[in-house]
Amino acid sequence: MAPGMVRVCNVSCVIPKNPGPNRTMYLCDMDQKVGYYVRTLFFYAPETKTLDVDRLKSSLAEVLDSHDFWGGRLRFNENGRMEIDCSNQGTFFTFATSGLGMDQVTADDLDDFFSFDDDKIKTLEDLPLLRIQVTHMLGDNGYAISILFHHALVDATSAINFLLNLASINRGDGLYMLPNGDRTRLKFRDPPQVNFEHEEFSIQTPHNGGVGVFTFTKESVISSELRQKMAPKNERKTFLFRFDKLRELKKAVLDEGPLSECSTFEALAALIWRAHARSIPGKSNNDVLHLGFVVDTRNILDPPLGENFCGNAFYPAYTELTLMDICKLPLSSVVAQVQEAKTRVTNEYVRSGRDFLHLNPNCWYRRCETVINAWPRLMQKSLELDFGWGKPSRVEFPLDPRSSVIAFLPFSWDGILVSVSANGIALGIFEDAIAQFYK
Repeated sequence: MAPGMVRVCNVSCVIPKNPGPNRTMYLCDMDQKVGYYVRTLFFYAPETKTLDVDRLKSSLAEVLDSHDFWGGRLRFNENGRMEIDCSNQGTFFTFATSGLGMDQVTADDLDDFFSFDDDKIKTLEDLPLLRIQVTHMLGDNGYAISILFHHALVDATSAINFLLNLASINRGDGLYMLPNGDRTRLKFRDPPQVNFEHEEFSIQTPHNGGVGVFTFTKESVISSELRQKMAPKNERKTFLFRFDKLRELKKAVLDEGPLSECSTFEALAALIWRAHARSIPGKSNNDVLHLGFVVDTRNILDPPLGENFCGNAFYPAYTELTLMDICKLPLSSVVAQVQEAKTRVTNEYVRSGRDFLHLNPNCWYRRCETVINAWPRLMQKSLELDFGWGKPSRVEFPLDPRSSVIAFLPFSWDGILVSVSANGIALGIFEDAIAQFYK
């Protein structure tokens, strides 16, 4: 075995410890647009006691008692909508080994930690919504735990809460948080009431017989993981924005005058948008450029969904400026655009947007030149994920290799890591624009 290879030793199916009655789970219109997998990878340093794989599988069976839909299967109903068949089909649990130590694992190795038997996936019944893999790192006797979950199940906040539940049960502390997977509160209103213009959505380029590229079919859902693995990988570079520099950035924004407050995200997003806009080839000063990011609506909807809501509670925020304005206006003006995009996402606006999406099934996120993915509070929780062996020493959120999304990752004690899709000359322009902050 080559040192970097991951060798799968065995794969088993884990079903709930106390299987419940069969049922069907409704998926809202947002859920219908995310027919692909999301990856998370945790590394744990060598410990004096060996990781008990059987105990972890037993804990997974127990946590599925309260998260039965995680062990379900997608299906399309008679109206062509995706839903989850919760019939205790179970999740897949893989044990593997690798000759590497955790510090030797590079971005090129990450795919190996997410085993997926593509040749065995013929129907939706074969497609697990959750796969967990434990890899014993023989190079240093550490462990990697990788989680592959289907986005139709949940968003990132729900996924971390599921893992916190699994970790808490494995420690012997019971459930961390009782989940609520009911999506009916996110259902479109009858009749729909579109009370705003929703420029955050646009018609997607048709393919496959006229449906939008984000309208999923049985075939596209089945092949989503294979397409991701086969896609050309974007080169990425990560920059560290130290906390002291971020404080200076926020102070500089506020010292310009118009704004009375400014969050770290807002200031950093404005700076990154400016730097990224400058690096986009072929754009002129009068071209309108777009910034997109997502907002967690758990505490925005009325009544609130609650922190224990286990589903997709995100909503897209969107703003635009000309390239000249992004680069020439005071940074505080760019921050104000980011703030306005966030404050637009109110209860009534989200309800109206969900109704709009139901009435316009070929619409999805407007294509933005700059897209930022930032979930700092929930990602910070991932650093606390203790299964009983201590906290992780390294956490990775491997992005879709086709994605040009810019990710804010709070995985450094010194500051925030910003992962940017790299591209030769454009990357050099981006680096020059932010040089004083990331050094």
